[in-house]
Order: sequence, then C-alpha cells, then structure tokens
Amino acid sequence: MIDSNKVFFPNLEGLRFFAFFVVFINHATGSLGYNNHSTTFAYIRSHFFWNGDLGVSLFFVLSGFLITYLLLKEKELSGKINVKNFYLRRVLRIWPLYFLIVAMCLFAFPMLENILPQWFAIGVSTDEINKWFYLTFTGNFDYIYNGINNFMIGILWSVSIEEQFYLFWPLIIAFVPNKYLLKTFIIIILGSIAFRFFYAQGNAMIIKYHSLSSMSDLASGAVIAYLSFQKSVIEWMERISKRRIILIYLLLLILIPLRFYSWKFGIYYNHVSSILPVVFSSLFAFIIMEQNFAKNSFYKIKNWKIISSFGKYTYGMYCYHMIAFFAVLCLFYFMGIDLQHMSKYVFLILVFVSFFSTLFISELSYHYYESIFLRMKDKFSFIKKE
Repeated sequence: MIDSNKVFFPNLEGLRFFAFFVVFINHATGSLGYNNHSTTFAYIRSHFFWNGDLGVSLFFVLSGFLITYLLLKEKELSGKINVKNFYLRRVLRIWPLYFLIVAMCLFAFPMLENILPQWFAIGVSTDEINKWFYLTFTGNFDYIYNGINNFMIGILWSVSIEEQFYLFWPLIIAFVPNKYLLKTFIIIILGSIAFRFFYAQGNAMIIKYHSLSSMSDLASGAVIAYLSFQKSVIEWMERISKRRIILIYLLLLILIPLRFYSWKFGIYYNHVSSILPVVFSSLFAFIIMEQNFAKNSFYKIKNWKIISSFGKYTYGMYCYHMIAFFAVLCLFYFMGIDLQHMSKYVFLILVFVSFFSTLFISELSYHYYESIFLRMKDKFSFIKKE
C-alpha cells in the first residue's frame, strides 16, 4: 500500500462517493419541492434520507485522516513540513472550482430570478446572504447568522470549514513534537465537545455548521492517521474478526435513525447533542481503518469498481450537484411539467437525471478544468498520491 513517497488507500475512493451520495439524497428529498403526504414516506425521509450532515462528517473524517497522514509521512521522510507547498497544493486543488461556483451563484444565476416563479423550489436570490462570507471561505457563518437562504452557494459551507482547517493544521504537525501529537488531537476533540456543550447549548445550526464544532470530525481523522503509524495498532486492526466488524457497521445503522430521538433525553439533551457527533466520527474513523487495514473485512469497497471510480470526482460532484438540481428543475419547468404538484414519477426522473448530470459535469470539470491546476499542484507535492 505504501511505497517510499507514494501513498494510496484504494478503499477510500468508494467511501468518498458514499459520503457524497448521502448528501445528494438529503438534498434530493429536501430541496426539490416534492411533497408526499404519506406518513411512512415522511418518516423514512426524516429519519433515513435527511442525513446529509453525516455525509459531511464522513467527508471531514476522511479529510482529517488523509491530510494528517500525508503530513506525517512527509515529516517522517524529510524531517520537516514544507508549509508553503502545502498551502499551494490546497489552493490549486480547492480554489479554482470553489470560486467558479461562487462566481456562478453570485453573478450568473441571480439574473434568472425574474423569469422564475416565486414558488420555484431552488431560489437564486443573493439578497439575504452575506457574499463576503463566501469570498473569504467563511460561508458556514452565513448559515449561522443569516439562515439557509441559497442552497446552491450555501453547500460550500463545508469547503469553508476545510479551508479553515488547512490554514492551521500543517503548523500543528510541523511544530508539535510527534510524541505530543496524539494528545493534541484528543484535546482538540474534547475542546470541540466542550464548545458544543457550553456554547451551542443544543442549537442545531451551531452544532452542524460552526467551525469549532466540526473540528472534532477532522481531529478524529487525525487520530487514526497518527495511529496508522503505530505497528501494534495496525496489527490489531489486521486481526480484528469479521463478526466485530459487522457489529460496528450494524451499530452505525441503528444509531442513524435513533439520533433523531435525542430530544427525548430532556434536560440531558445538551449532553447528548454535544457528544453524539464524536460517536459518529469515531464510527467513521473505525470504518476507515477497517477498510484500509483489516484482513477480515466482509467487503472491501474497492471491489465495487464503478463506485470507486467515482471517488476522484466527488469534490466536483459535491460542488455541482445543487446546480444540476436547479438546471434540471428549470428544464422541466420550461418543458411545461407540473412542478408545483410533482408526482413521484416526475420526482424520481428528476433525481436520476440530476445525478447523471452531476456526474457528467463533474467528469468534464475534472478532466478539462480542474486537471490544469492539479498538474500544477503535483509540482509542489513531496508525497505522491497514486
């Protein structure tokens, strides 16, 4: 898996896609204007389909793992971290697509506002957002202070948090001695829990979108990156039984719908809402380790080749999917299809067309736009990702 300065974790490509797909399903069932009055559908949607925040959490844990692992590997091989090159790599990977989406959402799509009806499911107005938040990678605070008013640009809130993370993380890896790194990561996780408990006080917007709240996900990924360099940990993970692995996956599946009942803890709700994100990030961290190192996995995602092949497009798929939803809604609207009273068949067709449109746009973007900057990025890479 690791050869000199080359690093490749083949199973993480599929995990990236699943993280995106959870977000996609959340937005498909929550923002396209489809209303099914069935109580069964309402329950399934609210308890199983509306888990986009968990998809983002998985993204964060994956990012925390990969970034920390690459930095630790660079530190191991060269004895130091080239912080400047790290920043250049992140700029060349994130900024070109990010600012393309920002430009379209701030300047192009608002021109369509006057030709779309007020009931249109996805709005394009920028009147109620603070544009400077998105221009400075602090879009998550626009959600917190102004609410969710523009989905197409609003989804960039998670990219903002990742950029904030990238700003200080290489400095921690570079200047904190390795023997103190694990303690540092754990302190960050505990600090994030304390922030949710004392500041968020059960406020879902702060718990989901505040940078300090999300740091526990990223730091959880960093913990397993550090542990990946410990021979004893890897040997234990290699030996873990298939039965235990299956039980962890089952626990995750059970907790997903149960988390929506955390309000039933009453006066202890604040305690639960403060700790629960770390429970899920820990489960995601285990899955990453299991997929990377366990020899008794019941299934390795890399074997699902078509899903794994989508992995490298997931940044684009995440950034473009709300635009794809909007474009397909516009197409259906101008074709005269009734979107105000959308049937389940129209809804399903809309979702399928939007998904494949997202994939198509993301592939084009990756190969003909992002790759220009990715080739430049490789010039500043000490550790190569195969």
